[in-house]
Amino acid sequence: MTRRGAARKLVPQSTPTEPKPKTLKQEQMCRSPKFAKTPPKSVYSMTSRDFQVDTNAHVEVIAEQLKDFCCLNFYQAAILHNKHLFRGRTVLDVGCGVGILSLFAAKAGAAHVYAVDTSSVLDYTEQIVRENGYADVIHIIKGTLEQIQLPVAEVDIIICNWLGYSMLFQSACDLVIYARDKWLKKENGIILPDVAKLFMAAVEDTKNKNERVEWWNDVYGVNMKCVREFALSEPSFQLVQPQQLLSTQFGVKYLNMYTATKKDLNFRCKYMLEMRRSGHVDGIVTFFHVFFTKSHTPMSFRTDPCEMRTHWMQSVFYLDRPVYVNSGELCYGGIEMCSVGRNCDLNNMELGFEMYSGEPAQFQLEAEMRWQLKPHAAIPNDKIKEKNKENGSGHNQQKEEAEKTELLQTKSASSKESVKTDKEEKPTRTKSPVSPTIVIGDYAYPCVAGKKCKKLKHSKKG
Repeated sequence: MTRRGAARKLVPQSTPTEPKPKTLKQEQMCRSPKFAKTPPKSVYSMTSRDFQVDTNAHVEVIAEQLKDFCCLNFYQAAILHNKHLFRGRTVLDVGCGVGILSLFAAKAGAAHVYAVDTSSVLDYTEQIVRENGYADVIHIIKGTLEQIQLPVAEVDIIICNWLGYSMLFQSACDLVIYARDKWLKKENGIILPDVAKLFMAAVEDTKNKNERVEWWNDVYGVNMKCVREFALSEPSFQLVQPQQLLSTQFGVKYLNMYTATKKDLNFRCKYMLEMRRSGHVDGIVTFFHVFFTKSHTPMSFRTDPCEMRTHWMQSVFYLDRPVYVNSGELCYGGIEMCSVGRNCDLNNMELGFEMYSGEPAQFQLEAEMRWQLKPHAAIPNDKIKEKNKENGSGHNQQKEEAEKTELLQTKSASSKESVKTDKEEKPTRTKSPVSPTIVIGDYAYPCVAGKKCKKLKHSKKG
């Protein structure tokens, strides 16, 4: 047998002897340089595939969170206007990100701030903390809460932006509960924020429903109703106008982080909605209010349709068929929100809904739905992690690279052919189905851009 980088030697036919240990040079020569690279330890050396797994380290995701002025102004005011709570205290920042909340706590006079996160965004955080002169106050720790060890046995304050879509979906409630039970002081311990309330209301949103759900019934003359079922089973995170609300709001969940447990993150309750005007109920909308009760002045922020925009916006769950209601009518039923599976997985949740009308003695079932809270952005991350585990060998990675090169060649060839086609064929190719999830506000940007271009053309013609 031969070894790369070693001279050819005859293998004896007698009993095999123990192989000699390889030198470092031999190990490097035997290993392919493409697959010998260890995962990047720094955010500055991450590739595009690494950013798909670690989305929190991407600059656009960081900017989206920092530009949520409604949310961050609340945290800044809650910390800097209550310096008497932070002065000389020990603070734990769960899921710190770039450390904006840790910097607020350090400016408020905290003695020590422990910023914990699992993302490679901590490379930015270290540099930001050092350049702002708080390296001796803010201590950055990378890892999960189950793996890390804090230098102290207890902390005085836990700060975390633990809210998610519909308050619970993709939130960090379970992490705060774990940190509270393990490190927070039993007496006079503070969690910021500490209270949240989830509300629901009936909404009339026929336009967006047609663009997102009913559009699949006839796609360029092709029946794609099977896709409509999947589009209907997922919520739409968008901005809802106050005039679209048909009913009063109803509180369906109250969460106090001082007493909450993981069982409280799954709930089922009854509701009753009074219709303010007549119209068609196309679905329900959920939003939440957040409070900091330990402040010397009441502090809160809301994600209502009539309030300032947040990056959570509002969550709209469309019904299969609209329900017509009259002004003053009462609709009641049950709503359920729970995680899928035995474990408390807040990244994979379902929402169940039942709606009845009429008198309790002669009620009528108007709608019954169940939605999966799985946004499109959360699906590839799980698949990539599974593929990385399965495709650990170099042979599989070589296949992936070969497939990528073939795809690039086919794309380049198709682009060259498309340039040579006639002008009549161009509109049919450019009008590709727009993804219903890429919606900002009430419009999808490709459609609006096309309308604007047509208007400009007509205006130039006079």
